[in-house]
Amino acid sequence: MKKRLVWFGVICLLATTAVARDLEDILKDKGVIDATEANEAKASNERKQAATDKALASIPPLPEWLRMVTLFGDVRIRNETFFQDGTKDRIRQRFRLRFGAKINPTDEMEFGFKLASGNANDPISNNQTFTDEFTFKNINIANAYVKLSPSHSIGLDRPWVTVMGGKFDQPFYVPPTPNQAVWDPDLTPEGFFETIKVVDQKEGWFRTLALNMGQFIFQENSQTGEAAIYGFQGLMTLALGKTTFNLAPADYYYVDPSSIAVARNTNSNLQITNCVGLSDGEVICGRSVNPATAGPNKNGMTSPVVDPATGEVITPAQPITITRFISPFNVVDIPMDLLIPTGLPKWPVRLYGDYVINTDARDSLPNQGYQGGFTLGLSRDACDAWFSYAYERLETDAVVSAFTNSDMGPIGGTNVKGHVLQAGYVLTKNLSLLSTAWITKPVDDAGISNTNTAYRWQVDVVGKF
Repeated sequence: MKKRLVWFGVICLLATTAVARDLEDILKDKGVIDATEANEAKASNERKQAATDKALASIPPLPEWLRMVTLFGDVRIRNETFFQDGTKDRIRQRFRLRFGAKINPTDEMEFGFKLASGNANDPISNNQTFTDEFTFKNINIANAYVKLSPSHSIGLDRPWVTVMGGKFDQPFYVPPTPNQAVWDPDLTPEGFFETIKVVDQKEGWFRTLALNMGQFIFQENSQTGEAAIYGFQGLMTLALGKTTFNLAPADYYYVDPSSIAVARNTNSNLQITNCVGLSDGEVICGRSVNPATAGPNKNGMTSPVVDPATGEVITPAQPITITRFISPFNVVDIPMDLLIPTGLPKWPVRLYGDYVINTDARDSLPNQGYQGGFTLGLSRDACDAWFSYAYERLETDAVVSAFTNSDMGPIGGTNVKGHVLQAGYVLTKNLSLLSTAWITKPVDDAGISNTNTAYRWQVDVVGKF
């Protein structure tokens, strides 16, 4: 009986591990089992392995198209608080959902799409506030693009030129700061983008020399033509050992930018803090514009013109609308960053800076902005941690307020200055914690009702794949 138990134990080992196949000979040599039993054990194991191989072979292979697909996405849960003397404290909870796929038929071709939560009329936020009596929330098309990077198929050693068209993530280089000056991180422009890489190498001191070009269409009109942004950016990367430096001067020229301001008349989600002209002749600068509350009676209407003698209304009250930006926009942007190893692999230091100026701003209107700061640490692998600090000053007409970072200050937009502090920790490859605080004030009074220091604090849990 004891011998049978040993034999069955050997069979179990043989069925579960490859190393156990040699045990029959060992046990036979030690006299635990005889030659017949050893041969039977080997034969049984071979039959089971053959059955397993046959079962695996019967599983149909993945379709070829599925091998081309890479899925990605993330879910973010946020608690956000606002504090400012003279204004009631506010606490809100929000979520963000993003899901997409990249399809690569070859290494020279990519198709992609991304779906995202949020208000479809807000171009710079995928956030959805917990509100509206548990109603279902929107899912919008955030990306839909085709990207081509021809190389070997046309006899090149690498992709020298990349072209992309559709709706895509903002593709121009920006410094890795927690607060962007020109573009909000959630902005997904529509149009075309091209990159020409003259130098592209992983070793040596001269790593990258490239020209980025974008043609982004933000309004199409059959009568007046397309309102668009034409962007040009040179990108250079230098390296000395593991220390790297990126410099990427850019110019963003806006064709018919006033169509953005006019769109605010029907889209209240656009944040307009640039200088604008209203239909009643008033000019508003540096504060959020709401035509529905403009006018002498703050009701969005002009005062009626009345005959003083008869009391008869000569001209009835008219709705007040935004008619134009006061300034055209040609934004020159000079972003940069410097990565410095510290000898501790998980604690490098990255310094960054950015300077912007609207060279087409009218007369003496405030038209400049800058920021600078640093990050200590990494946010790549499990147990990574980091801390960032930045200071930013963004004058009223430095950039187009509808596209700049929506989190800077109580309402986003321009005419704001202050500090940004951020700390994060990577719990696992797929789960991170993040805390970001903004401490801001207006650059100019500009008739803002409350100019006290504003505090905005976000705490995020982010799961991604």
